[in-house]
Amino acid sequence: MDAFILALFHHSDKLRPSTVYQILSGKRTSSVLSYAFFYDRLGVFQAMPNLEEKEFTERVNALIAAKQLESDEDGYLQTTVSVPSKEAAICSHLNYFQFGRRGEQMWRLVQLLVQAAAFQDISNRYVPVENTPMFTEPVRQLIRQHPQLKQDLFTELWQVFEQLPPAYADFLVGTLSGPEVIGQTFFQLLPEDYQKMPWRQLFSAAAIHCFLSVAKAQSPLLAAGLKPFYQENLNQSMLKTRRLFLSGQSIEEIMEQRQIKRGTVNDHLIEWAIIDEQFPYQAFASQYPFPPLAWKLPYQVLKQEVPLDFLSIRINQIAQKRGILC
Repeated sequence: MDAFILALFHHSDKLRPSTVYQILSGKRTSSVLSYAFFYDRLGVFQAMPNLEEKEFTERVNALIAAKQLESDEDGYLQTTVSVPSKEAAICSHLNYFQFGRRGEQMWRLVQLLVQAAAFQDISNRYVPVENTPMFTEPVRQLIRQHPQLKQDLFTELWQVFEQLPPAYADFLVGTLSGPEVIGQTFFQLLPEDYQKMPWRQLFSAAAIHCFLSVAKAQSPLLAAGLKPFYQENLNQSMLKTRRLFLSGQSIEEIMEQRQIKRGTVNDHLIEWAIIDEQFPYQAFASQYPFPPLAWKLPYQVLKQEVPLDFLSIRINQIAQKRGILC
């Protein structure tokens, strides 16, 4: 756990431990999500929803006492030691924010799809690795839509695995089954260096998240089969607000129709801006110039320089972080 905590604070910017804990546990507020986005920590958002704050605080204090973390007078922390490259690499490949809700289920669907394709034109008498409709129905649809599923899937999978780090590719391939191969479990395949928690969880997650990120962009067949899961990974309430906003409704109209508070609508719009580069930033464009690195400044400080409401300031901070001019 200590190496993971050090990796979280291994950054040129100092971070507040309380906010890092909120990111890990998945506190879904606009403040926490914005902080995670601004400081490149969305990948570990809700990575440890059951982590106790007391346990986290104790480990942080122990690392401070060991002089591996240092705290300034305002309570911001920064590492004083280098983080092992292997652990740092795993953290960089995590994407719990996008895949945390359904990542493991998405990989289970891939396992069933590969098995079904492997047995195509050979036999339909085999024990499927999954038998619930959540997995079997999407696979049946893909089989009906793609008569050459075996060859098409093989080609796309080859391209996806070629783009993964070899350790992840070997790990995931080892879990796949076919006519002459029975896939192994994650536990059986996990490299010895990652047998202990939290790396046992994080290595598997990093491999899956890395695969899903590439597959979404590079594999039309897999992207089609996994599309419902990609949608389920998103905040469904935020999606409802997004649809109404795109239909031309004002914030006040959305509040009235959905019977939610302005703060909730703000949260949804900020989350949407964080996850979608195509967000309509121009709707919040400011006539006031924002200072460089405005996304690092607290709202109360920035408001003194830019007289805008909270939502407009936050959206412009997100746009600036992305390199988009508003």
